[in-house]
Amino acid sequence: MAVSSMAALNLPFSLATRIRCNVISTESQQQTFSATNEASSSSALEGTPAMNLATGVVNSLFSFKPFFRFASATARQMIIRRGTEIGHPWDPELCKLRLHDWDSALKVVQDNDLEYPEYYLKPFHAYDNGNLSWDAALEVELAAKSVHANVFDPKRKELDPNGDVRLRESYHEKMCTMLKCTPRAVVDIGCATGLSTFGLHQCFPDATVIGVDLSPYFVTVANYRLKEHSEALGQKLPVHFMHAAGEYTGLPSGAFDLVSLCLVCHELPRSATKQIIEEAQRLLKPGGALAIMEMNPYSSSLQRMVNNVFAFTAFKATEPYFDDYRTFGLENAIESLGFSSPIQAESSPSHRTLVAHKN
Repeated sequence: MAVSSMAALNLPFSLATRIRCNVISTESQQQTFSATNEASSSSALEGTPAMNLATGVVNSLFSFKPFFRFASATARQMIIRRGTEIGHPWDPELCKLRLHDWDSALKVVQDNDLEYPEYYLKPFHAYDNGNLSWDAALEVELAAKSVHANVFDPKRKELDPNGDVRLRESYHEKMCTMLKCTPRAVVDIGCATGLSTFGLHQCFPDATVIGVDLSPYFVTVANYRLKEHSEALGQKLPVHFMHAAGEYTGLPSGAFDLVSLCLVCHELPRSATKQIIEEAQRLLKPGGALAIMEMNPYSSSLQRMVNNVFAFTAFKATEPYFDDYRTFGLENAIESLGFSSPIQAESSPSHRTLVAHKN
């Protein structure tokens, strides 16, 4: 993997600058995980015999490639139809985006020396080339609006066109109550096309925010969005994007106050998640924070989905690492890799926000 230097990004902050932390007391709103909590129970992670049987059947079916292709295509069409239902039809937006000269822009950001890990080269999100494709990059924002349209309804029936916006705002709101300082330098790992990065900028407007993603296609679209935002506001934003692996970003050690992973961990095998947490520990200053917003594997909403073989099949068709994520003790891994015990808050009936500080 190539090493990207901070100097090349021309970032407007000094690595020697010390940040004054504004400590916020939020004990009444926070929960600390312990060995006695449900979140630490391996049996809760593994699920019921019925759940294990259902997931075993689905996983066996997905080993049969024609079934996988059929399920992936069906799931993708469901997402597209829902997008139209909530007022975000795909064709008009995609037709406009496809007029841009993306291939030329790609050459500017792509690190040709970067080696992609094996897990990243598999079909993903119903795309044969996963995130390494223009289809994935141009459609990801529309897909997010569609997929998150029902997250605030515990029964997953009522659709909200602003569900994705509400989910991200909830993440920032809950995260801010747990932080022990005001971040001035932020890294957004797995930033995709910048939805999470621009959200962090809005949350911390005085901070420099760096979005990192392993897909050069995503980073290219993120830079396009950055230009749009800057032109609309008439000023250059303190936001930067770089093509790099979250496991090793190449950014300087001990230079950041906050590392954020927004809806990233469920898209990774646990080995990669551990490496990214280790990288976050390296990047952060002492006392800096790791913030994660993710699906909550202990939520009743997610448990119902996993126990419904039809719903689980549709979900699994686009999320091949979901089983590895939902059976992974994320909070225990965070604590074992040099962070304080994570504290959490509910971001939606099926999502949680976790924050831990570097020891």
